[in-house]
Amino acid sequence: MADFQSAVAITLQNEGGFFHNQATGEIVNHGITLAFVRSSGYKPDADEDFIQNLSTAEASAIYQTYFWNRYSIGSIDGQSLANKVFDLTVNMGPAALKLLQSAVNACGGQCAVDGVLGPVSIAQINALDAAQLLAEFKQLAAQRYQHIAANNQQLAGDLTGWLSRLNS
Repeated sequence: MADFQSAVAITLQNEGGFFHNQATGEIVNHGITLAFVRSSGYKPDADEDFIQNLSTAEASAIYQTYFWNRYSIGSIDGQSLANKVFDLTVNMGPAALKLLQSAVNACGGQCAVDGVLGPVSIAQINALDAAQLLAEFKQLAAQRYQHIAANNQQLAGDLTGWLSRLNS
């Protein structure tokens, strides 16, 4: 079982602090957006001040509930793999879980590519060489980032940062 504190420390470092993107209107702190806090039901009446004052501890608690626990990432045995799966799930959403399942299949395992890390997916993930699976997962994630950037001019400028985060 992977350790949440190790994973969240990396993600918090990658996400950084408060930012209000004037171009898109996105309001974010520690990677937690105002839109997410409202839509998830965590705090439907949250405002910019709530996000601006969001503590690292509260952001960690949100990540643990809405990402780590919700998607069973802690059931992954390999810590480095779990760290990357968590970080990319925070960054790209549950699409990262489908990439992981595709990587499992590419590495010789067999699981449905449905974005649900249930018992079959977890067993397949843990039965494979974690380093090989991580490499394949990162390759698939890089391809997804490149596809997004090539097809969305507004996001194309984010590609360098995404790839840097992926390879950190």
